Amino acid sequence: MPRKHAHSADITTKIKEILTRTFARNTSRIALGMAVAAAIIGSLAAAGPTANAQATAHHNDEPANVAANKKVVLAFLEDVLADHHGDHAAGYFTPDAQFHAGTVGTITGNTNIGGVLSAVVAAVPDLHPALQDIFGQGNEVVVRLVVTGTQTGDLLGIPASGRPLRWDAVDVYQLKGGKISQEWAAEDLTAILNDTGTFKAPWIP
Repeated sequence: MPRKHAHSADITTKIKEILTRTFARNTSRIALGMAVAAAIIGSLAAAGPTANAQATAHHNDEPANVAANKKVVLAFLEDVLADHHGDHAAGYFTPDAQFHAGTVGTITGNTNIGGVLSAVVAAVPDLHPALQDIFGQGNEVVVRLVVTGTQTGDLLGIPASGRPLRWDAVDVYQLKGGKISQEWAAEDLTAILNDTGTFKAPWIP
């Protein structure tokens, strides 16, 4: 009996050793696996914002032709209207350009368009086109402006009033070869008539 008990004790001891070694080995593997997983997750987390930023930047990139067209329109607004260089206007339009101005009519040819814009700038020498929005697609650019100034000269047949003006405008430009070939000018003519004292619409307080 003592020998049998001793043999059983030896077997039990060996089983314990095997289990301990196996558990230790598996624990090490699990720990290693967790460490590797944590490192990978950490790397992905760190790279995540950069990757997202790059994707966003790529998504927000606009075609080169759209950026170039917007640059031309902004230069036109700054040079001709904001800086009051009416004599520069014709240079921004193609020779056969058309300027569509609603009830004012359609003006054809860069020389004629330049003449009209020169007259507008001369009539409102402190004219200021405050840019509210600009966006482009294909060969077209759209701008939204709030225009202010003082009418000191004849404006589209309206005698000088010396009064302050303010009107909203949404203008669509079509470009070809780096110049404006078409412009659709949607100016709030009712506001202009009101501010010059020419006509007050029933809905204006």
